[in-house]
Amino acid sequence: MGPRLPLLLILLAPALAGAQPLSVEQAVAHALERNPELRAVAAGRRAAAAQAAAAESGRQPEINLRYMARRSDNPLDAFADKLNTRTVTAPDFDPASLNDPDPSTLHATELSLMWPVYTGGRVQAGIAGAAAQESAAELQLRRARETVATQARNAVYAAQAAAEAVRIMDDAVRAAERHAQTTARLLRERRIVQSDKLSADVNLALVQSNREQAVARARNALTQLRRVMGLPPDEAIELAPLADAAEIRPGDAAALERQSQERRADVRAAAAVRDAARTEVDSARAAYRPQVSVGAAQSWYDDSPALANSATSVMGVVSMNLYNGRRTGHQISAAEAGQAAAEARLDAVKQQAAAEVRAALHALEEARRRVEICADNVGKARRTADLVRGRYGEGRTILIDLLQAERVLVEARMEKLNASAGLLAAQANLALATGAVELPE
Repeated sequence: MGPRLPLLLILLAPALAGAQPLSVEQAVAHALERNPELRAVAAGRRAAAAQAAAAESGRQPEINLRYMARRSDNPLDAFADKLNTRTVTAPDFDPASLNDPDPSTLHATELSLMWPVYTGGRVQAGIAGAAAQESAAELQLRRARETVATQARNAVYAAQAAAEAVRIMDDAVRAAERHAQTTARLLRERRIVQSDKLSADVNLALVQSNREQAVARARNALTQLRRVMGLPPDEAIELAPLADAAEIRPGDAAALERQSQERRADVRAAAAVRDAARTEVDSARAAYRPQVSVGAAQSWYDDSPALANSATSVMGVVSMNLYNGRRTGHQISAAEAGQAAAEARLDAVKQQAAAEVRAALHALEEARRRVEICADNVGKARRTADLVRGRYGEGRTILIDLLQAERVLVEARMEKLNASAGLLAAQANLALATGAVELPE
């Protein structure tokens, strides 16, 4: 009994402290709040939103304030400073003064506005692309939340099943210990042969070894559950018993595949990324079109820091690149290749979604059939073990038959447990595959 005590304390510690068993929905809600992978995806969504806002600002004029202080004896600078400060006199046109001026000090302050009126569609393409990327990031976050929710559900099912497996093996160990004690007593009384005692001892060792494996699996299942939920590695968790799966009829495989194409957030995210790639092509092609902008500036010049000698400038600029070594053509080709890659990735995501629906349906059907097959097996195996136990007590059968009957009972209980857990997991995985995961508000 000693080796079973540590896990017993692990499983019972929350109950002794008065904690309530962890429900599946509580695990999901906790995972959605604290899972570190979700926090990373959410940060990416915020970054995409900021990029979309930055792209939108490309429609707006740009206002800048500039201040410059300069001292120079460069002839051009010195004469320009006099012009800007409106201090030119007739002697300043003397060739000696022009060619060898005294050092000049200038303080210049400028407030300017520049507005891109037409960019050949580059700004609009950038806005559309950033909006598509923001939509993709939002959908990727949605898919990540659905995935984590499904992982949390399956982790709870696995931990519940693993804990129940330990309880099954505890029953098996107790039965094996009774047989070992009984055969030891009967051997001392010379009522059985040595081989019966050895068979009981070997059976006990095998059952104890299997229980240790079950304990390790239970610990690993709890570790995985804590990881998905974002809990510390030693956080105590009390688990409710594994619930029976509700009967569902998923429907036609082709219809579910169509549903996955329409509802899955990762498919829609890939489509949004494809749309963003298309805008990259439009943005690259804008370089072939003229660029039109208007601007205005108010400037102040003085030989000391002051807002004096103001000047106003208004301008309109039209520019168009005629040749840049085919750089624009190569950029367009690169953007078109990126669009083709995005189209291919969208097709791949759709194919993956369809394959996941098929796999989930196959797993669901397998689990359902296993549950149906083993529904009555535990009762039959238990009755068989009771009958053989009675016959053994009456001396009408041998120990090996009893050990075999009890081993079959353990296997039947394990098969029913694994089939039930598999059915719950298959239902959760089908919901994920079809994009039908229910998330808490």
